[in-house]
Amino acid sequence: MRVIPQPELILLPSLAAHEDENGSLFLTQKYLDGVAEFEKLWPGKVTSLITVDKTPNSEMDLVEVDLNVSPPTLERRPTAAEDLVRRLQNVTAVLAHLAPQEAETAELCHQMQVPIVFTSEYTPKTEAQIVDATTTNPVLRVRRKLWIRQAEKTRVHILRNYAAGLQCSGTPTYDHYKALVPDAHLFFDNRVRNAHVISEDDLAAKAKRVKEGNPLRLVFGGRLVAMKGVQDLPKVARALRELNIPFTLDIVGSGPLQESLQNEVSAMGDPSIRLRPAMDFRTGWVPFLREEADLFICCHPQGDPSSTYPEVMSCGTPIVGYDNEAWAGVLRKSGAGWSVPLQDSDALAKKVAELHVARDEVAQMAVLSRDFALEHCFERTEVQRVRHLMQIALPEMQTVSKS
Repeated sequence: MRVIPQPELILLPSLAAHEDENGSLFLTQKYLDGVAEFEKLWPGKVTSLITVDKTPNSEMDLVEVDLNVSPPTLERRPTAAEDLVRRLQNVTAVLAHLAPQEAETAELCHQMQVPIVFTSEYTPKTEAQIVDATTTNPVLRVRRKLWIRQAEKTRVHILRNYAAGLQCSGTPTYDHYKALVPDAHLFFDNRVRNAHVISEDDLAAKAKRVKEGNPLRLVFGGRLVAMKGVQDLPKVARALRELNIPFTLDIVGSGPLQESLQNEVSAMGDPSIRLRPAMDFRTGWVPFLREEADLFICCHPQGDPSSTYPEVMSCGTPIVGYDNEAWAGVLRKSGAGWSVPLQDSDALAKKVAELHVARDEVAQMAVLSRDFALEHCFERTEVQRVRHLMQIALPEMQTVSKS
């Protein structure tokens, strides 16, 4: 049995810290919360090696961090291979994002006999769909898809030759890669804690309102970018008006498409369609979904395994969405919600119209949605992920909590 006085888990996230013009660093609160939970569960030290990028991004929950004092433990990632080797020399395990640029890291860990486990989110199919959704230049689109093909070859090489395990966010990459690794683990990313999942009483009140026949309260929330399909929301609204279906639609978020979306909504002149600024996740967005939403309209044209799915479902809000591979997987596992063909806004509107007269079905799906979210709440998901890491790197230890 190995004697490891202070087992250290190193995290190598894909997410870079954003550095502004003043030299301040920012990471997402979502990442920090996840790492803090890992620190509670891993029987030793958890350290994130962070790269720094000056390029702005559209994440909505950025918070300032200080690498010298911020819990959880954050360090700048060494840029030279020899420095990274020294840093990883005595660690227990590494958890890294599955990306071509980690091929050298994977080989180094293999040589040092440090187990490296990867996390994955996108299949090549989803990556290609994101290119289609975000790239208008046809030449650039071809180049990016050629890069995806080459990147996939590298990812497969990494998994076959160096990976001790794989943690898959959502079913698409789990189904795609699980046969390549000794130990694959499926999870559904979710920031909602067990205590914040909608209560039985609130769920019953929500069902009562739905069954009273009021106009369905439709909601979308997230980054206002093309890969989230926000450009299709006005199309859905117009189709519903043509079908004479009463509804309200709240679009919550911020991003590069905010101004064009606002202009389009204003031109429609429909007071039932409202753009709202991004909300604080815990104090704003989750209560809003619990109390003010009957259906979530999900126009994602690609299979990003977004945490949106279980988070929305935790609020007793069923999802009507495009049949991308991520939503198809959640739907298959949960039995909660509805799907329509990709990028078919008319079909999505017709489904909402059907639900307008099928209120019992909406209420039933709210319960099934809540049940799935409870099974995959934040705490349970993190426990299972850390347990999976320990089974690989510390099989002699039987618990997933610090003494």
